[in-house]
Amino acid sequence: MQARTPTLAAFRRASQRTAASLVAAAWATLGYGLLPFASNMQAWGELEAGGRLTANLTIYLPYFALTPPVSVAVALGLCWRHSLASALLTLTAITIAGFAYWTTLQDFFLEAQPQLRTSAVWCIAVDIAAFLALFAVWLTGPQKQP
Repeated sequence: MQARTPTLAAFRRASQRTAASLVAAAWATLGYGLLPFASNMQAWGELEAGGRLTANLTIYLPYFALTPPVSVAVALGLCWRHSLASALLTLTAITIAGFAYWTTLQDFFLEAQPQLRTSAVWCIAVDIAAFLALFAVWLTGPQKQP
């Protein structure tokens, strides 16, 4: 049993780093869908001032406000070898999946940003891969020594 412990610990660290990288990729994928370079300018022009303000306050502002906490969670997941880091990554992944789903419910915004739906689907898919890596971290948790 002594020979397996370093291997499990290395696998746990690799799984946690993979999960952290996937969480960062999911957040970046969602951000790519929010970029204005592929937006429908006619749909943006048809939005009233209230619609633009709503998009800024309900989608862009939360995205930019959540970026620093996501960055901290990813950095801790990459560097820190504590079970709290995987718990923080789990909470971050749940938040990202919820936010990605919530952005797809904003019909007025999806007309102006048509690539956002595809980006949100990819974000959730990458987030599921992060959950699988986190599941591997939980399965190889601290082993009790006899």
